[in-house]
Amino acid sequence: MKKLRISDTLSHLLGTAPSSPSSHLRRKGLLISIFLGFGFVLGGSILVLTIINFMCPSFFPQNHLDIYYLKFSFPRWQNSPTRTSTSSPISSANNNVTQTYDHEHTVNSLNYTSSSNIVPIDHTPGALVVTKDTYSVPTSSTNNFSSDSNCTKPYDLKKLANGSVNSPGGGECDIFEGEWVMVDDRKPYYPPGSCPYIQTQATNCYSNGRRDVEYLKWQWQWQSHPTNAGCCKNIPSFLNATDLLERLRGKKLVFAGDSLNRNMYKSMVCIIWNAISDKSRIISSGGDFSITYKDYNCTVAFVWTAFLVNHLGVFTPEKETIRLDLIDELSASRYRDADIIVFDAWHWWNYQKTHDGINFFQEGDYLYSKLDINIAYTKALTTWSNWIDKNIDSNRTQVVFRGFSLTHFAGGKWNTGGGCNLETEPIPCNETYVKPSPIQWEILEGTLGKMKTDVLYLNVSKLTYYRADAHPSVYGKNYTVQERIKAPQDCSHWCLPGVPDTWNELLYASLLKAGKGSFGNKS
Repeated sequence: MKKLRISDTLSHLLGTAPSSPSSHLRRKGLLISIFLGFGFVLGGSILVLTIINFMCPSFFPQNHLDIYYLKFSFPRWQNSPTRTSTSSPISSANNNVTQTYDHEHTVNSLNYTSSSNIVPIDHTPGALVVTKDTYSVPTSSTNNFSSDSNCTKPYDLKKLANGSVNSPGGGECDIFEGEWVMVDDRKPYYPPGSCPYIQTQATNCYSNGRRDVEYLKWQWQWQSHPTNAGCCKNIPSFLNATDLLERLRGKKLVFAGDSLNRNMYKSMVCIIWNAISDKSRIISSGGDFSITYKDYNCTVAFVWTAFLVNHLGVFTPEKETIRLDLIDELSASRYRDADIIVFDAWHWWNYQKTHDGINFFQEGDYLYSKLDINIAYTKALTTWSNWIDKNIDSNRTQVVFRGFSLTHFAGGKWNTGGGCNLETEPIPCNETYVKPSPIQWEILEGTLGKMKTDVLYLNVSKLTYYRADAHPSVYGKNYTVQERIKAPQDCSHWCLPGVPDTWNELLYASLLKAGKGSFGNKS
């Protein structure tokens, strides 16, 4: 029997067996064309799908994409939206904490967080700057300071949004990536209950009856984090208040925002107060919301502007509205001449404080019958950012934006029995940090990334996530034992001394790394 070639076999199967030599040649050419055509179609389809994959990743299941990026070592996998960060464990145990996005007790709070997949690039005008370096456990020694540009890189959210930036290399440093470490001999910047600016405040936990001090012994460390290997070591290991005052000589530092920024402001003035021996040289005004240090001719102040834009009818709720297209001019008149401005915004951006968006948001003479809060937040931040770009001289003034601070209400909301008084240690750092509100931090970081002004972004969300133990909880007032059992709990703000002191450490370190003006090199 004659053995047929593969092409002849296929021809018989297809019913196209050649009847003559010339016919055989024609059929063979046809089969070759069919195979080549099929190959081109298959290859082209794979190419098209790959292009769609990279340009429109939302079309594909993300867990499959992560495996694809990992297998082929594509850098985008490092920035996968589903990827979460973990730190090495600390020696603590804690029950799971249920996080809620709720209105706060006393003022108001939303549990929205900000954590970005920012990646390093070379400095470009308008870049969102996140300073980076090694930061170690506070010691009693004073360090010399310098601003080595080789040890820090700015971060440009514009390029990140376009997906054109690779992930950070192993030599990079991020002071907002780290872990809380117990340091037994760690002392706070000011003794609990000593600072005069918080004597009647809900954040004065010690004076309100909290006697455990373990929560004060946790230090934020990023030195041992895997991404921070090889960090430079030219940043002081703690906030040197005397050095800070020298750098603020003749200048004005303003915290502008809501009650969480007021929490940070109170922390800063308490740190400085404890460092000055002659208290008579400290002059307070405006109900302790503006403090002048006469020996340094400098001022540290707080300006209330919870929405950043114009808030109308505060004392007439039936007429209360937010002008999304107008900056809060009264507040802006108090911070526009500052040398450093620290902003925040979101704490009041919740449905309860904004009347569910019904007849509350306004642009020009037009009052929206109902507007989604995220759309309103975007419009307000755009108004604020445009105002900053137009009215603030970035060569003179350093603009800072502190990211979202998390709440820790468990078992209910702030007004339905939720609390955090059972938390006595930080949440273990080996518990995966998950961003609970990606839309809000995307809105914030997207807005900052479009600005012409260089903004120092203090991304404190992750470090606050783990500190369920450091809120006032039932120590917001000096209750009796019986009152404390039924007292509403504050799991939004922070005890002082406490976590906001760490925010100010990071602010100090960030200003030094940015190196603008008096925070540059000093001989």
